[in-house]
Amino acid sequence: MFKLTRLVTLADPARLALLADELRALARTHAAYRTLVAPTLPGSHFGGDLLAHFAFDSAGQRDALGAALGPLLAGDEVDGADYQGSPDGKQAPGLANGVYRVLLLSVDEGRAPETIAQFEAETRMMPHYIPAIRNWQLSRAGAAVGERRWTHVWEQEYADAGGLMGPYMMHPYHWARIDRWFDPECPDRIVDARLCHSFCALEASIL
Repeated sequence: MFKLTRLVTLADPARLALLADELRALARTHAAYRTLVAPTLPGSHFGGDLLAHFAFDSAGQRDALGAALGPLLAGDEVDGADYQGSPDGKQAPGLANGVYRVLLLSVDEGRAPETIAQFEAETRMMPHYIPAIRNWQLSRAGAAVGERRWTHVWEQEYADAGGLMGPYMMHPYHWARIDRWFDPECPDRIVDARLCHSFCALEASIL
């Protein structure tokens, strides 16, 4: 699947509902087969006011929507990525009324491919230790928008926000294996400190 995610910080917050409707209409016009457009929930970090996520059958459909978004989001602050979703994992394909979370991150340029592969492998192991993660994908970004040259998109779905903020964030595997890649005081750090951590309500699984 070919995917596009945008985190939009609105210049005028009063536009949120209207913009959400316009994004959903654009998605229908450009044949998106999965669409999620929702306000971000409290606790997001550089996550924007509105989270928009779309999936397509072709890169051309995705890129056409990306081009159409430019004029619509002019004047707003936007972070995001265009990417090809990886076939990672589903434990709850029928998940409903849950939470979708996306992390945009940027691995430092010049890092050894084997180091990046280890980081990716350890990230993909998280659901095996943290059952609160119901569905997930870790993908490499093809194109980036915003504050950083985003290199990876780490997506998860949870039954509720508590699963993200508690069992995920506080799990020993997170502390012992994952945090070191992000910690500026650790020699293993490879990820830029500027992250986009965003989450929103989810009616039905999109992963």
